[in-house]
Amino acid sequence: MTASDDKLFSMSEGIVLSVMTLAAGAFVVVGASANAPHIRASLGLSAVGIGAIASVSYLGAMATSRLGGRATDRVGPAAVISVGLALMAAGLGVAAVAPVAILFYLGILLAGMGYGVINPATNVLANPSTARRRGLVMSIKQSGVPVGGIAAGALLPSLSSAVGWRAAFLLPVLVCCGVALLVALRGRHRSTLHGRATDVVRSSVRMRLPHGFAYGFVTAGAQVSLFAFTTVYLTDSRGLSPDRAGLGVSLLLLGGLLGRPAWGWLSDLYPEQRLAILQVTAVVGGVAIVAVWTVPAGWLPVALLVVGMTAVGWNGVYVAAVAEAGEPHRVGWTTGASLTMINLGAVVCPIMVGLIVQLTHNWAAGWSACSAISLLGFVIVRLSRLEPAVEPAVPVIQ
Repeated sequence: MTASDDKLFSMSEGIVLSVMTLAAGAFVVVGASANAPHIRASLGLSAVGIGAIASVSYLGAMATSRLGGRATDRVGPAAVISVGLALMAAGLGVAAVAPVAILFYLGILLAGMGYGVINPATNVLANPSTARRRGLVMSIKQSGVPVGGIAAGALLPSLSSAVGWRAAFLLPVLVCCGVALLVALRGRHRSTLHGRATDVVRSSVRMRLPHGFAYGFVTAGAQVSLFAFTTVYLTDSRGLSPDRAGLGVSLLLLGGLLGRPAWGWLSDLYPEQRLAILQVTAVVGGVAIVAVWTVPAGWLPVALLVVGMTAVGWNGVYVAAVAEAGEPHRVGWTTGASLTMINLGAVVCPIMVGLIVQLTHNWAAGWSACSAISLLGFVIVRLSRLEPAVEPAVPVIQ
């Protein structure tokens, strides 16, 4: 390893590159669902098929999350991110030219595999050295997801209306290629930020693993169900055009963009209350999801914003909690394992919600199921924070 290989990314550079990486990834993954009304008409998809767009992408991510985490711990995040973004671009390119649904889903699967690779790498790249910064830094990093999702919801449905959804997919392909090139150029400064242990969060308030991974399963399942079905719900039940429905998704993601750093900042003020904050977001998010189908049209933007702040805003605090529960030299592996469960929830829950909607012909039933999934997060955190009979001292990782 050369001296340049040992040079650390500055913290600000690591955060910026991580945000850009996740924004590019979300532009692909969320963009495919945001384009669902156009894709549905072209490929003849059912409600279950619409949910499967998100589910298939996260199935691919589930398959590669642990691999990406291990690779990151061994070779550093820069090379892993570049490979992951290249896979995403290739997969979306396949989906864009697919003449039938099965080939479309194969392309989405490949893009999802790239998405699974990049996530644990950004956790290592942005990870700070102190618990009193971790929640905010990880939340800012995770804000790349709603940034990319907002851009996808605002741009891709309108672009698809103008040039067709296949041609519109060229934009996220180019974004992924551009960010991959930028990260590759910085690859000579491989980050080793994950190698130091720092201040300790009291063991009795750390998340117990693998119990705590179940929280990621349910909350990610609820979140991705929202991403998958909001545009279709707004067009079918609220009578909005696809373009306006896409802006509704952008509003949902704007709430996530605001909520993630806010919850992260709060958890850094009280780092021993991170798990309690995760319980709050699960409960408020579950209640707010009910409002999506119960409030009058004039209040719908407010409901979407609150849902975004909670049911989409939990992620950074959760990543910080998982990082603090693992071993200092295995941040990539630990967060990769958590992402496996996150992605499994993202696979299972949208299909389940779509099946409920298809069988009942009732969006209220689907949103009620989504709300119940979120509320399960409260119970899971309560169980995962019970102190084991013999608990080894584990230093907090950066």
